[in-house]
Amino acid sequence: MKLSTVACLATLASSAAAFAIPAARAPSMTLSMSTTIEARPFEKGPRVVMDQLPILYVYDHCPFCVRVRLALGVKNVKYLIHFLANDDVATPTALVGKKIAPIFEIPEEKNRHGRVP
Repeated sequence: MKLSTVACLATLASSAAAFAIPAARAPSMTLSMSTTIEARPFEKGPRVVMDQLPILYVYDHCPFCVRVRLALGVKNVKYLIHFLANDDVATPTALVGKKIAPIFEIPEEKNRHGRVP
């Protein structure tokens, strides 16, 4: 190593030592784990079933569609699933105006806004 590199490393080491906490003043850190809390098994909530089941339009390979299906399963919501083909442009375009998924269609919402289901 060059002499300038050694001098630079020595300067860094001495300045870092100034920030170190002396052993006499170092705070004592003890970590302990509580064993009083036991893990409970997952409990499913009540089943959510609407009068008219909502329809979920998904692509089989879409990670966002998988997230929606997972969330509905965790929330215990009953729904109908409709798998879209990758080249099916007409169905999502008729529902929301562009080729995109997931689409969650709630029949009561359509009736509330005056549209025919």
